[in-house]
Amino acid sequence: MHWIKIFTIFIFTSALVNAQDATSLYNEGIKLKEVGKSSAAIDKFKKAVQLKPGFTEALYGIGWCQNDLKDYSGAIETLRKVRVEWSNIPKLFFELGYAFEKTGLSDSAIHAYNKVIKLKPDYGLAYKQLGYIAYDKMEKENALMYFVKYEAAEESKGKFIENYLYWYRKGYCHNGLNQYEYAKNSLFKSLEYKQDYLNTYLEIGFACSKLKQNDDAITYFKKAIEVAPKSHIAYNGIGEVYRDNKKDMKESMNWYNKALEINPDERKANYGVGYCLNSLAKYNEAIPYLKKAIQVDLNYVVAFVELGYSYYKIEEDQLAEASFKKAIDLNNKNENSRYYLGLLFIRQNNKIKAQQMVNELKVLNSKNAVSLQEKIDQMN
Repeated sequence: MHWIKIFTIFIFTSALVNAQDATSLYNEGIKLKEVGKSSAAIDKFKKAVQLKPGFTEALYGIGWCQNDLKDYSGAIETLRKVRVEWSNIPKLFFELGYAFEKTGLSDSAIHAYNKVIKLKPDYGLAYKQLGYIAYDKMEKENALMYFVKYEAAEESKGKFIENYLYWYRKGYCHNGLNQYEYAKNSLFKSLEYKQDYLNTYLEIGFACSKLKQNDDAITYFKKAIEVAPKSHIAYNGIGEVYRDNKKDMKESMNWYNKALEINPDERKANYGVGYCLNSLAKYNEAIPYLKKAIQVDLNYVVAFVELGYSYYKIEEDQLAEASFKKAIDLNNKNENSRYYLGLLFIRQNNKIKAQQMVNELKVLNSKNAVSLQEKIDQMN
């Protein structure tokens, strides 16, 4: 029986050695992961699992690195195995949520991130990712709610958020909710961490333009042009400042034309030039630009309204009526089309149809209903 005792000691010793080797390999993998060498780290973690089957920490390390390497499907498969043992470990559910998010499984990602928060309410990154999912879904209010919680969680640990993309996305959401001063605050923080991100300058320019801070808006749109001279968006932005705020149609067209030099089919620039030409009473010249804008975007409501106005002013009543009605078909709450249709019917001495436009404007609570009614009351 002595040999049985020796064999048992041998097996025990081998297992102990394997466990020690597995732990060493795991630790080497962690060090490689920390310096960004995820592929090499996976190799170490896999060898550790071979020596010590069911080595949960090493399996987690593999899934963690797979996320880094954008092998999200692989990460899901690996991390699901870990979940069997780590049913109450927040970081496991965070990595699993991240893999779900990156593979478009947003419902599963949300469930995983909420599990993280349930297990560890101050896990800030889970709030951030929930905010990013809401941002991607254009749910701006929800995104901001999660962003506020993310910031509170980080501040409670004395941490500062130095992620330019986070601050950009927060600013974008504020802009989308017409909270322009808040948007600027977030976007300026984005600039602190990255000064060559085009979209940040565009969003600051947009916020400033809405606040009628015209010189600042132009300045930031020009900075966007410095970053990306071949992007038409900033040229359009400056065009809108001159068009809507400064009421300088000639200078506005100058900037829209710069956008058209980059992309002759750019819809906003074509619309902008058409709008400016209409404002300068150059209705025939406006028509080709407005037609081009509609050709590019068949659902461009304001372009149909503006084209109808051009036709109305040159007394092409049939074409004007068709354009206005198309705008209403696309947006049943459009007020301007009804107002101009009312003027068109008054000119045609069609009091019944003109009154119909007034009635529809009243339903929409439009201020234009009063002035159009006054014009109808003056008809013979």
